[in-house]
Amino acid sequence: MKLFNPRDLIVSIGMACSAIVLSAQNPPAAPAPDEVITLNAFSVNSERATGYRAASAITATGIGAKIMDVPIPINVMTGELIRDMSGQSQSEILSYVPGVTTNPRYESHIMIRGFNGLIAYRNGQYRRQLYPTWNIDRIEVIKGSSAVFFGVVRPGGLVNYLTRKPEIGVNTAEVKVTAGSWSFLKGELYFDQTIGDNAAFRFGAGGIDSKGYRTDYYRKEHYFGGTLLFKPTSKTRITIDLEKVGKKNTDLESSANAVSNSAYLFNPNVPAGVSARTYLNSIGLTAAPTYNIFAPIFGGDDPYGRKYIMGKGVYSAYKSTTLDFDLAQVITDNIAYQMSANWARDDFMGLRSIGGDQEPFADGTLRFRFGNFGNIRDTYNLNNRLVFKFDFAGAKNTLQLGQEWLRVFQLTPGVFDSASRFQDGRYGLFQNFNPRTDAKRDAQTEIVESFGIERDRRDIQTGYYFVNHMEYAGGNLHLLYGIRRNEITHDIYYTRTVTNPEAHAVAKKWTPQVGALYKVIPGISLFATYSTSIEGQFSVDADGKTAKPVEGKGYDAGIKTELLDGRLVSTFTVYDIKRTEIASRDTARETATGRQPWFTYGDTEQSQGLELDVSYNPTATWQTLAGYSHSFKSKIIESTTPTRIGRPLAGFPQDMLTLWTRYDFGGQRAKGFFIGGGGRFYSASNQSPDPNFVMKTPGFGVCDLLLGYKLRLESHREWNIQVNVKNVFDKLYRDTAPLALYTTWGDPRSFYVSGSTRF
Repeated sequence: MKLFNPRDLIVSIGMACSAIVLSAQNPPAAPAPDEVITLNAFSVNSERATGYRAASAITATGIGAKIMDVPIPINVMTGELIRDMSGQSQSEILSYVPGVTTNPRYESHIMIRGFNGLIAYRNGQYRRQLYPTWNIDRIEVIKGSSAVFFGVVRPGGLVNYLTRKPEIGVNTAEVKVTAGSWSFLKGELYFDQTIGDNAAFRFGAGGIDSKGYRTDYYRKEHYFGGTLLFKPTSKTRITIDLEKVGKKNTDLESSANAVSNSAYLFNPNVPAGVSARTYLNSIGLTAAPTYNIFAPIFGGDDPYGRKYIMGKGVYSAYKSTTLDFDLAQVITDNIAYQMSANWARDDFMGLRSIGGDQEPFADGTLRFRFGNFGNIRDTYNLNNRLVFKFDFAGAKNTLQLGQEWLRVFQLTPGVFDSASRFQDGRYGLFQNFNPRTDAKRDAQTEIVESFGIERDRRDIQTGYYFVNHMEYAGGNLHLLYGIRRNEITHDIYYTRTVTNPEAHAVAKKWTPQVGALYKVIPGISLFATYSTSIEGQFSVDADGKTAKPVEGKGYDAGIKTELLDGRLVSTFTVYDIKRTEIASRDTARETATGRQPWFTYGDTEQSQGLELDVSYNPTATWQTLAGYSHSFKSKIIESTTPTRIGRPLAGFPQDMLTLWTRYDFGGQRAKGFFIGGGGRFYSASNQSPDPNFVMKTPGFGVCDLLLGYKLRLESHREWNIQVNVKNVFDKLYRDTAPLALYTTWGDPRSFYVSGSTRF
């Protein structure tokens, strides 16, 4: 297996050697103090937020630029906010970002502005799965395309989460224990230790053991991580980071989510065993959707299967190992170099019900089967960049020249069928099941077919880019512009000869990005951005066919404010985004052939809307975050299937309102006490753009509450206890999800009590 391209490796070695040689030479005349490059340009830790508002973000430009100086909408969920929310997964935190929805049943899909996909990064490196909150410093959400910096991304935006790093001169230990509803128990332990004058180490460990309100539900998780920081000189920083995370829980894709048609379900005129589509066609309703209702087939005490798991023994198991290496070198006062390398392995296995939790027969019985799916994904990253600061033509310039190299190898076991075809997953036999009267099936014993074959996908992405941030007129005008050359190849190998091999694919494209921000008056700025993007076409049908790469472009325009001595900060944005060459599931063909997946290719999706983010601190002890998003349009505007034109995008509410606040009491008696909470309110959203699925996820509102007490002793030890009540009013709701039919019931009211100490 070829891991390294010699050309890219030579580029990396050459840039690293040049940086070391140049750093040893006498520097040129130093520029003005505010132009001097420091190691902090590659890290946000030096400006770690102490509240809910972060002044800078690493994701937008890669060099920790000030958010108010960048013509891009950015949301930062700080570590303090994450702790106050008692978020046990990043999806809980991201649900408070307007314009963003997540999928509790399928965590690797995040939707931003109506476009979902694998758009998450860890410390700037591509991350496939497992988005926990262990050792997390912040989550940064960049709205709009960032293809000039990240290459293959969705035009709606991306998520990058950053982990805590050690700091030289800091020696601390932190212990935290959380207990909650359904026997939830979580423990965390972190150590920071300085080693001599130029090194520091951080170690963390933790675990979760929990049950749940759903039948047979459980969750087990563990975390180990360590980071070494070494500064051999004041101009050199080396960071090595290792993390291992493992999780196993009852598979939520096997939660009951039956759908049907109101003219079919419980209709005594339907012959036994006839499907909904067949019956509707037989009575002349050929244009009627196959599914227009959520099907109440699970009995009077649980009519919609809210607490129901479709079989015994279903599970999802994830293992992840990540190793990062980062070298930052200040060459002169106005030239710096950074090299980042990463290896990660994501190992996933799942045993789940396939299809049976979606389509009941007319008498309420289900026809379903269990599938066993797994894959191992190895990713390799090698990134280099040079940063130059210089004055030219009356402007201060920060120029970046960069190269990115990414390899993704995915090994997937599959079924080698009688026609010598490869099929994803492992499928057992169809079973009929009455959820009202029959005992649950045992998934472990009903899997009877063997895998028999493996598929090896190899995706190679190479990018070269230049981007410049120009500052004119004493900082009142900022221009950000750049272009990136993207090259993507997709190759597939099998351990046996198959009749449906995936095709070799190549994509090459330049993706420019340009934006401007102008400070009209102190504290108020206007900005606008245009960006483009490219994505590999990963939707491959059952015969191995695929289509052209997905391309996108988008526009953002708006206002940024920083008023009342920085206590009131806001961003108002209007956007317009398009994606072309979209692949969509062909459910009619899947039903007719009994095979999946089948796709129709060539759709164009458009999303238009506005977003408002506000951070307001009325006093030094009161901080508030609020957000609102409204979609003018989010639908398919072109398609090779005419019935799809005009269909709305799945899982994207037209209106989203979020609010979170915290107040710290003062005075002699109440000092140390704090109270807070918030809520998120979503309008209804369509469940699928497929014309055969017309159900909507109803709108809902969920409120959370925070109570706590913080005590600092003279010995510098901190004690903190807090109580979080989630879904305070015990709202019954279906959580919005960015994949069709993957909506799940939200958790009922739950309580969590956390106690921590730091010394």
